[in-house]
Amino acid sequence: MRELGYVYNRGAASLRTRRTTTVGVVVTDIANPFFGELLVGLEETLAEAGFRSLVVASSDDPVRQDELVAELREYQVAGLAVMPASRSSRAFVEGLEASRIPHVFVTKYLEGVSAPYVGPDDRLGGRLAAEHLLGHGCQTFAFVGGYSRHLSRRDRIEGVQSALMDAGLDPGQFVQIESSTTGEGGLRAGKQLLERGQLPDAIICQSDGVAFGVYRALRIAGRASDVRVIGYDDVRTAALWEPPLTSVATRPEMLGHAAAELLLGEIAEPSAGLSQRVFAPELVIRESCGCS
Repeated sequence: MRELGYVYNRGAASLRTRRTTTVGVVVTDIANPFFGELLVGLEETLAEAGFRSLVVASSDDPVRQDELVAELREYQVAGLAVMPASRSSRAFVEGLEASRIPHVFVTKYLEGVSAPYVGPDDRLGGRLAAEHLLGHGCQTFAFVGGYSRHLSRRDRIEGVQSALMDAGLDPGQFVQIESSTTGEGGLRAGKQLLERGQLPDAIICQSDGVAFGVYRALRIAGRASDVRVIGYDDVRTAALWEPPLTSVATRPEMLGHAAAELLLGEIAEPSAGLSQRVFAPELVIRESCGCS
């Protein structure tokens, strides 16, 4: 076999067994470090079970997502782990269900749709950030990053607003600025905040990347020490920032492990029923929030 250069043909094997050991993974932005850490956990658990992943990126485009899922199905993947694109339609979910391919949504859910899901409790995450900043005496707040179509952004903002209401503050005075969830988006949003004139006491960001960009804008303006900042996700570089970034930790690697476990269960028992795992985030306190 070595002399002939024989290579095992998984495609032919899948025709015999009607089963592959490949799982399709659809992410929205493969350059996002959050998804990179999530994939580490997901692939580790899949590998332990003898599976491998085929990763594709939809760029948060539902049309592109449909095309990618169709292509993955052509490879006869055993299951799908999907971070659904914003504005994914009900027809997308109905198509997955009709195909009877085991699937799980990861970190992002679709409103009004019941599907296997693994992700963080974003309302709690927003509330944890706001409560901590209220403890510092902050009275004015801004939420920066993400777009209105992102359900995670909406949930986090609702968590912040509930904490403000409980503290007797008017949530209507809460500044919201949309941007991409990247450092570049945070930089642009930070400049918009500065253009408003008076900075808020505190800024809560949709992602750590956004927080990095916001800080860059503040530093350019010589205002980095004038506001307290909290990021979201607690990616590994958050602790290396200056000042070290306080962040709502969602533990992406753990979410990846949990998503793989749920998907493997769906593959083993397709009729096992709907299962969802929502994890409570925690606030990792460093210095950007004003703590020493």
